[in-house]
Amino acid sequence: MSFHFRLVRRFPFSLLLGIATELLGAPTALAAGPSAVPPYTITAFAGTPPAGATQPDDLAISADGADLWVGYGNGVDTTGAGGPSNLVEYDIATGSVLQNISVPGHMDGLKINPTTNEVWATENEDGNPTLTVVSPKTGKFKTYTFNTVLFDGGMDDLAFSGEKSEDVFIVTSSQTDITKPVIVQISGSLKKTGTQLTATLSGSPASVLNVVTNATETTDQIGDPDSMTIDPAGELVLDNRSDDSLYIVRSPASTNLVLRVPLTLAGKPVEVNDTIFTTSTFGVSSTTGAIFITDTSANAIYILTKPYFPANEVYTAANVANDVGLVDLNTGLVTPVVTGFAGVHGLAFSPTVVSDSSGS
Repeated sequence: MSFHFRLVRRFPFSLLLGIATELLGAPTALAAGPSAVPPYTITAFAGTPPAGATQPDDLAISADGADLWVGYGNGVDTTGAGGPSNLVEYDIATGSVLQNISVPGHMDGLKINPTTNEVWATENEDGNPTLTVVSPKTGKFKTYTFNTVLFDGGMDDLAFSGEKSEDVFIVTSSQTDITKPVIVQISGSLKKTGTQLTATLSGSPASVLNVVTNATETTDQIGDPDSMTIDPAGELVLDNRSDDSLYIVRSPASTNLVLRVPLTLAGKPVEVNDTIFTTSTFGVSSTTGAIFITDTSANAIYILTKPYFPANEVYTAANVANDVGLVDLNTGLVTPVVTGFAGVHGLAFSPTVVSDSSGS
């Protein structure tokens, strides 16, 4: 592999004006639904989906912590037939809809470019994938396709490791050939058709170090990759549902290039759908803030807070158990902090706290 990781550029962090409840205003009581383990508190996000917008999936938060972007899949076919999906921008303090953008296909991955603030979304995780880049100011967007030499399925999530389009990594999902890459990197500029890609991680890596057992593995297969993020060290962290694991792709200079963390909850392997670190897309960390959570089946968005977030905690959405858990990357143990979701899906952390516009 010939890629080079760079940490996401950090932005000044001067907007901490209050505690997380000030960001959210008066909490919305939950009559039924998920339940948080103290000292965590979970509340319903005040925003209401626009007409026709259902099944919220991935989400992203603006650099100033003021706006929440949510991709609604609307039950659209995951190979791109039919559509569209909705990309909705909310004002976090009030829950008001700022923009409602109709995007062709089934929207899945969603990230904000840390340099340009453009919203990048992937569509169609099972076939005929596209990438949509949206201007946050105007809502106008351009859609791009890819050279298909390296994949025969769709595309799921994406992650930025730097400032250029070449620093973007994308999950290639639903590969029928396990030897093809499950993570690719954009090569050169985006093109309306035939954007070039290079391989980053094979679906059948030659050598993987199991972090929990400290043993080298040579038969791992990444059969159902899903969401992906960048950890604080600048490494790619990929959820793989087929073996209930996280795969960590490190710098080429590392002794062990690929690591695997098998995950367990209550003593059993656990499948997860999205994993985050308590840093924002923009590389900002804090000991206060909030985690935003989508429940696709309940068509709901929740906000998880607690008095103190130690730096660089790891949280994951256990989509079969329907829990959100705190992850120990040394042992793979997932400790539930919220239980009782109908269909938990996406996570996003916001360290930035902005006072409520109403002054409450």
